Amino acid sequence: MTDTGLILRDVLNTIAAKEKYENCDIKMKLINTDGANYSSHLYEATISAPNKPDLELFGKVVIMAEDKRAAFNISVFDTEHIFYTNLLNEYKLLEEKYQIPEKNRLLTAKSYGFDNRYLRETVVMENLSKQNFKCYNRLESVTWEHAAASIKQMAYLHVLSVAFGQDNPEKRDEIFKKINFTFPKFLFDKMSQNAIAVAKEEYRERFTNFLQENFKTENIVKFFKPIRLAVIAHGDFRPDNLMHRRLEDGTLEVAVLDFQIIQVCNPIMDLLYFIINGTDEKFRQEHYRHLIEHYYSEFCNALRRFSLDPDLIYSNQNFENDLKEMLPFGLLVAIVSLPFVTVDVKNASKIGSDLETHFLGIKTSDLFAERLNGVISDYIKMGIL
Repeated sequence: MTDTGLILRDVLNTIAAKEKYENCDIKMKLINTDGANYSSHLYEATISAPNKPDLELFGKVVIMAEDKRAAFNISVFDTEHIFYTNLLNEYKLLEEKYQIPEKNRLLTAKSYGFDNRYLRETVVMENLSKQNFKCYNRLESVTWEHAAASIKQMAYLHVLSVAFGQDNPEKRDEIFKKINFTFPKFLFDKMSQNAIAVAKEEYRERFTNFLQENFKTENIVKFFKPIRLAVIAHGDFRPDNLMHRRLEDGTLEVAVLDFQIIQVCNPIMDLLYFIINGTDEKFRQEHYRHLIEHYYSEFCNALRRFSLDPDLIYSNQNFENDLKEMLPFGLLVAIVSLPFVTVDVKNASKIGSDLETHFLGIKTSDLFAERLNGVISDYIKMGIL
């Protein structure tokens, strides 16, 4: 197995030199993620030097076997590199130009360094946990407060790409061409069988028929394309890719992390992805419609800060039409993503495991069955199933 510690130390030495940390001491600690991460070794690291504040860092070193790379058709960290070294800089310039208040700006970790060489892919960020940020428990449904703060950041992230396109369409088009994502269709057949197996008996026939009729390859692909509005979406916007902290005034602050699969698509994709991965049936009974409206309200508020007219960019009617077209995507998320979000720690795939074990051999949990059946119940009530 690759010695990820040595790879990370090389990157940290480069960072120390760049930041002028002479005669430095570097400490690293491997983090246990309890099933929250599959493809990388995660580290906490500290760079110390005389008369310098400690650099508290977070390192991610990919340990993804070549079969998984080929199956996903991805260049590891390429899009994250584009985001942090190019796109985020453009966003910050926009925020300065339009004098966006600090409390309304995109909050994410600062990037310190990358290594994009094949089989050595590494990214090093500031360690937000040293600034009182915490991770959300992936096995728990979000609270309304956490969901609202997260959705506000999501809407703003989407609007940044819209404002960037309005401000500099040529640069926008250039970056759009560099961002590629291909849904790993091989996952669907096996994982849909797993989902059907745990569906309640009274749901199983209509659930199976719906999948067979609506989730052919060409139908799956359409969910990852723009409809009436194209944005640069996060692609993996779920609670365990966010961090949060409580400010002195009581406000809950949310930071967005992990831009590894950003993609050009419609904004509803991120919204449904968050809802399905982050909420249970009880939450949705109380807050689903409110959360949808909250997203659109925050989206409009953010557009206006950039002097853009929501009715011209993305009217409420267009938003609702896109939502209606995209609703079946929530079932796709429930089938393919929820098994990993809800996996028991003891059954989580080992980092670097072979493709069959890692993706197709995952043992689903009781929580997955509960969450999936909750989604099916919701979709029956909405008239989709």
